[in-house]
Amino acid sequence: MKNILNRSDRRIAFLDVEASALETGSYPIEVGVALVRGPSEPIGVGAKLIRPTADWLKTGLWSKSSEAVHGLSLERVQREGEPVEAVCDWLNGLLGTDTILATDAPRYDQDWLDTLFAAAGRHQKFRIFDFQVLTRDFSADQHRHLAYLLRKDAPPHRAAEDALRLASKLMETHWGHPPRKSPLPTLSDFGGESQ
Repeated sequence: MKNILNRSDRRIAFLDVEASALETGSYPIEVGVALVRGPSEPIGVGAKLIRPTADWLKTGLWSKSSEAVHGLSLERVQREGEPVEAVCDWLNGLLGTDTILATDAPRYDQDWLDTLFAAAGRHQKFRIFDFQVLTRDFSADQHRHLAYLLRKDAPPHRAAEDALRLASKLMETHWGHPPRKSPLPTLSDFGGESQ
């Protein structure tokens, strides 16, 4: 994937998932995406709260310590969350098969995506990568600068903001200036119904 950040045939996006807990039995409660559109375009940012399924509520794990980190209560995700099917359709419609999707926690995020897509009975069209695949061509100075930017900007532990943090700091290191942000399309923009 040489010079992957300069390729025009593939879109680049960043993903983050917030979950009910970090232990086995946890389930996703929020997914966020930051879509890089180019150096002169704003980074598209969006997130969906995920309504827990009846099965997740019955057999899953909810951690009060995780709730304290992300600030999302079980009551809120039950009330404001979207159905798992709608969230999967939004992700597939937005990311498709031609997006290089990066995350800083691929093992955890893929496990939660597997849980989400299995509950929805949907097939995940996209593949996730460790975000370091995007920094392979960085110089030593760029790696140090990226580490500095990430250290000085602590993760907010909300899905969209975490995805944007990773995208903007990596792209600022690559482009040499901070990018702007804008909202991402809704499900209705892909021909589906927005919940």
